[in-house]
Amino acid sequence: MEKADLTLIEKHRKDNYQLDKLFKEHLELKERIHKMEGAKGLGANEEKELHLLKKKKLDGREKLEDLLKELR
Repeated sequence: MEKADLTLIEKHRKDNYQLDKLFKEHLELKERIHKMEGAKGLGANEEKELHLLKKKKLDGREKLEDLLKELR
């Protein structure tokens, strides 16, 4: 995420519930994905979960981007 986006998020997240919620979800998913990618020998179920987490993160990122466009 670009620094300008992070600055915009920090500026508006206190007053924008949706922005705050999406950003918190983004950070949580980022952390979960990072932990899973660091694990050795993921099984088929973990690989599937990792794929779903990445998709959910991307979907959330797109929604976050839409909100940021309105704020720019």
